Amino acid sequence: MKKLMIVTHKMSGGGCERVIAQLLACFARDGIECKLVTECGVPSFYDLPESVEQIYLTFDQTLPGRKIPKAYRKLRKLVKQEQPDVVLALPEKVNVWTVLYLLGTGVPVVVSERNDPHRHPESRIKRILRCLVYPFAKGFIFQTKDASRYFSQAIQKRGIVLDNPLDTARIPARFEGERKRTVVAAGRLHEQKNFDLLIRAFARFYKTHHAYSLVIYGEGPEKEHLQKTASSLGIAGAVELAGQSKTLLDDINDSGMFVLSSDYEGMPNVLIEAMACGLPCIATDCPIGGVRSLLTSGENGLLIPVGDEDALFEAMCKLADDESYAAWLGQRAAGIRNRLDETIVAAKWREYLEDVSKK
Repeated sequence: MKKLMIVTHKMSGGGCERVIAQLLACFARDGIECKLVTECGVPSFYDLPESVEQIYLTFDQTLPGRKIPKAYRKLRKLVKQEQPDVVLALPEKVNVWTVLYLLGTGVPVVVSERNDPHRHPESRIKRILRCLVYPFAKGFIFQTKDASRYFSQAIQKRGIVLDNPLDTARIPARFEGERKRTVVAAGRLHEQKNFDLLIRAFARFYKTHHAYSLVIYGEGPEKEHLQKTASSLGIAGAVELAGQSKTLLDDINDSGMFVLSSDYEGMPNVLIEAMACGLPCIATDCPIGGVRSLLTSGENGLLIPVGDEDALFEAMCKLADDESYAAWLGQRAAGIRNRLDETIVAAKWREYLEDVSKK
């Protein structure tokens, strides 16, 4: 594979975007000519290799439905002009349009599902289109076996389950010493992440653990609602919505514990990175099995049922009240670095993409 084109929505931050940035870094280092095409004209939140050209299909912050045909006609023209060996599309919201508009170009398209396919894409039209156009894609990359099983046997046979690459060079050394009394979380402030659950559980935890504070990193539509929830529970002074941070891992590295409270996820990068830092982690055992593939309860973190406020409260108390146990879990969690090392995982992505491009 000499030329690769990646198509996505925008690079404004998030787990999918982090994977794209990491793959581009690895592939560019291997001498592959890479182009990154985004629907929207938003500069990348993550650093990209200098050799990677970022091309905008529009200069809008979001892509309204009426502009989709024009944007993807531009993509089709670009693909015919550049003739990449393969086009990789992700996440779900761009996959259907990429496959549809590149029909007949002769360039193979690989799509990657980055979330729970039962719930994403959220648009009913795109879900119908996915059923219609996915058979025309040449390859499929899934995050878990559960995600792949959502699709037909024909698609599963052409697909593969691949981990997310972890840039171990970005991970700070595991913090040694007395940790701050902070509970930290990170992600888009969206209903999917269920930070409301975290705030409610923390309010109960705070009654007996006054030294602790809760810090949630991220931006999104739920910000005002979450602020009101904290205020209504009388803990506004102990809860900080810290926004996006380019130094997130350094910011959270000395925290007391990390919590992922999502209702559903693909394979959450933020949990991977928190584990790699050696943080004691609590996470919901949410569909589609990505969390369960990373974390084994009692061995390298604590797994709790989705939406279970009591279980989350009890898990936070357990880590706060037994610091030696929390430290042991964090030390075990850091082993994720070896499994997801970028050089190993990116090589598997490259091998699969090359196989597809040759068929």
